[in-house]
Amino acid sequence: MKKIPGIQRVLRQVFMCSCFFAASQLRADAIKDALLAPPTSDLLWNYAGTFRPEMFYGKNISLLNNCNPEDRIWYMKHTLDLVLALAYGAKSYGKTVADLKITWRNKAIWGDPYSIAATTLDTTKVLDYVMPPHNHAIPRLFNWMREIWLRFDLAQALGLSCANQHTFMAGIFPFQLGRGIALGDAYAVGPDPLGFYTDFIVDQYAPGLKFSGDIVAKKLAYDLYVAILNNRSDDLRWTGERIRAQEIGRMDKPERGFGVVNYIVAGHLNWQVFDTKKMGKLSLEPYWLFNSDPEQRVIFLSDAQSKLATLGFAGEYVGDLFECGFDTAANIGHQRVKGIDRNTIQAENRNGCFVFVNSHVRAGAANGPKILFVTGDDSKPGTAQYLITQQRLSEHIGENLEMENGKCIGMAKTAVCCCDTPTDVTLFNASNRYRDGYINKYEGWMFVADLAVWLYKKDLRFATMAGIASGDDDPNFETKDGNYKGFIGLQEIYSGKRVRSAFVLGGAGKLRRPMALPIGNQAPRQFAINVSRFSDLVFGGIGLNWKPTDWEKTFAFNPNVLVYWEEKPTKCFNLATKKDDPLKLANTYLGLEANLFVDYFILRDLRFFLVTSFFFPGRHFSDIRGKPIDDIQLRRLDRLDRSGFNQSRIPNIGDNIAYTFNVGCEFKF
Repeated sequence: MKKIPGIQRVLRQVFMCSCFFAASQLRADAIKDALLAPPTSDLLWNYAGTFRPEMFYGKNISLLNNCNPEDRIWYMKHTLDLVLALAYGAKSYGKTVADLKITWRNKAIWGDPYSIAATTLDTTKVLDYVMPPHNHAIPRLFNWMREIWLRFDLAQALGLSCANQHTFMAGIFPFQLGRGIALGDAYAVGPDPLGFYTDFIVDQYAPGLKFSGDIVAKKLAYDLYVAILNNRSDDLRWTGERIRAQEIGRMDKPERGFGVVNYIVAGHLNWQVFDTKKMGKLSLEPYWLFNSDPEQRVIFLSDAQSKLATLGFAGEYVGDLFECGFDTAANIGHQRVKGIDRNTIQAENRNGCFVFVNSHVRAGAANGPKILFVTGDDSKPGTAQYLITQQRLSEHIGENLEMENGKCIGMAKTAVCCCDTPTDVTLFNASNRYRDGYINKYEGWMFVADLAVWLYKKDLRFATMAGIASGDDDPNFETKDGNYKGFIGLQEIYSGKRVRSAFVLGGAGKLRRPMALPIGNQAPRQFAINVSRFSDLVFGGIGLNWKPTDWEKTFAFNPNVLVYWEEKPTKCFNLATKKDDPLKLANTYLGLEANLFVDYFILRDLRFFLVTSFFFPGRHFSDIRGKPIDDIQLRRLDRLDRSGFNQSRIPNIGDNIAYTFNVGCEFKF
């Protein structure tokens, strides 16, 4: 919205003429008079919108394996954004002193009501057993607010006299540092499938506050930003929720407590070093952020907390012949993982009876049957549940409890089923019942740079780019202090600037790259974590951008080629043992991506677009072929005949070509 006095009058005239005189035009002198007329109101407004229907198709986008015919996807969807912008102060103050922006969004995959929206995860309790979390779809095409914010001039609001402008903004709005790698604006990201590029991916921005202003007019500006990502201190339901019972020393006080807020504080400077017609434009951006997340999950919610800081520096240069830019950052801080007792109440089918059991207390041996949980027995001396409860109450923070794993607790009475007669049984801790606390120090870093050169006028541009982000294995496989060297970006969906990725880095879902399989019985999961963001990656690429300026209708043609490697090598996968090979590292070459972006404006505000991509897996995926990433894939390996199966038929991760296709149109009004 341009802040032009009298713009509201012009909009009204254009609207009335379009309604009553469809073929007529406003005379140039009438428009000139309206623009020069003094404003008649303090409130100026404008509205706009975008409607984007599109179609997607993809094959092998999840597992890169032709042996999985179900690994295909096709769907159509739409995205509708409506924007209202208001500006206040033109008549009384001679300038805009406050402005408001609201963006509504409606988005859905056609024929899939689950794609619109879903409730948050919640749990239910059956007697003493807490069931796994679940949610439900909201199958109606409703609009939600993607963005809403108010910004006003601090000097006018406080009655101060300032040579430079300083503003305050509050609401839900986008904010990022550098290129959005260290901190992006992807607070609420839509559930788009793996491997599809889209620049409409963020469904809602983070709520926050921002102070902005000029330190030196037109030379040095600043932004100070605060965002609340998750607040569990706004209601007694959250502060009193009993989620910390598994933490050592918290069985008798399991409430969450007050002050659990996940927040970000960030800031950057924008230094315009020079901006001249002869030399071009150079800007530099030093930035920093701090994120406090007091409630992370390794195994149980709130069994870890994080203090993450990132220091970064970015720069951009734009000249007549070429342009270039870079962004680099490093993580510092730590994650503190708390000591826990894994023993919980679980449900089992035992001899046809639905019973509750202690998950990590066994009968007769550390790997024996699970001890029955009987309500009320925790207050009866001599029963198994009483012994287990007294043991929990005697736990203290800081004790080395892992040495008690697999050891005898004592002897007490218990039954196999609830209808059986209790007998004396020796109780043992499971081999991984306790996990001691430890600290993971953050040492990740990243660097990305690109360069573009004009080959013909401003019509044809050649670009190249390169980048690296440090990687590391899951630090929570072993319970010991250590350093995590993988780069951690917050709310990041970076897909390139002058050379774009449409598959590996594009969109919400990205190519899954499984790391090492867990070792030992203290690992929080059975399968390897999948890296899919800007971490553990080395890449480079080239691209052409052809946008002829002498065509009657705007056209853009942008092919790109990118190659990828792992930064930290992982081990080969052994199909016979279903484990990583401890003596052999997998090749770090991930593969090559070729993509094409095409834009053609059928009308001035109606754009046809095409995005297609091909991914050619590298030697790395051949070396880890067959690695399972969930229970279903592990069962597939178990069904294979070990006497003579064909390795090319393994229906898990493979090394076949994947491709995607996205076509649609975008109408702006």
